Amino acid sequence: MKKSKVIVPIMIVVAVLATIMLNQDEYNEVTTISKILIIVGAAIVSSVIGYFLLGADVDKVDPKSNDYEVKSKKGNRK
Repeated sequence: MKKSKVIVPIMIVVAVLATIMLNQDEYNEVTTISKILIIVGAAIVSSVIGYFLLGADVDKVDPKSNDYEVKSKKGNRK
């Protein structure tokens, strides 16, 4: 799965939640341009954090090699 499939929804969720929080009566003194900058900044910061925390893509992991010896649960006694 590609990171972009997860990061874009994270940005949207953060932007929506930031909009809901900033539209409360407690934040009437904050200007509209400041609210927009806060929302955009929150979305960008959350996407950057998500990009680094998601790690490598699962599809790019090397397959398991077949040259290992399968041992029984009791072990091999020689």
